Amino acid sequence: MNIAVLGTGKVGSTLGARLTSQGHRVLYGSRTPAGADRLDHRSAVASSDLVVTALPGGDVLDVLDEIRKEALADKILLDPSATITPQTTTGHAGAGAAVRVQRRFPRTRVVKTLNTMNFTIMVDPLASVPAATVFVSGDDGAAKTVVTGLLGDLGWPGTAIIDLGGIDTAAATEQAGSLYFATVRALGDARFNLTVSR
Repeated sequence: MNIAVLGTGKVGSTLGARLTSQGHRVLYGSRTPAGADRLDHRSAVASSDLVVTALPGGDVLDVLDEIRKEALADKILLDPSATITPQTTTGHAGAGAAVRVQRRFPRTRVVKTLNTMNFTIMVDPLASVPAATVFVSGDDGAAKTVVTGLLGDLGWPGTAIIDLGGIDTAAATEQAGSLYFATVRALGDARFNLTVSR
């Protein structure tokens, strides 16, 4: 699959490297493009089937607005972003970031996932913790199926994936950001995962 990863920080680089190792063609979208695989955001998206917004949550809409609706139409957009204030509280009230993206870009097939964990857990969950859960939210069932397949490529077994339903359910996992950072402070370590035990 041709994948555009918007963002070249720890999340984007880690996800991109793992997806490349699984046979996907990854191009990085960056504000400072350089080289054959690090393009400007719009060029990276133009060559992709799926877009990953590995950006701070507060930057996602601005970057997507620059790319424009027509370039994102019918693309699957995997959004692992978190909108967190400097005080590590959730940076929005009401509708979550993913809902706002879906409303602004109605033809884009938004799927929220991977936003309740550290980037190291995203790509190798069971090597880091004994049990792990990843949540998926989105309105487009076919897009969620594609994203679930990518989660498998990242090391997530099917039993660890919980489909919460439509994109409106993404707000619930986005609210977990404050809990995540409070737990990091309490443990002094980010190598943990929120896990549903049944």
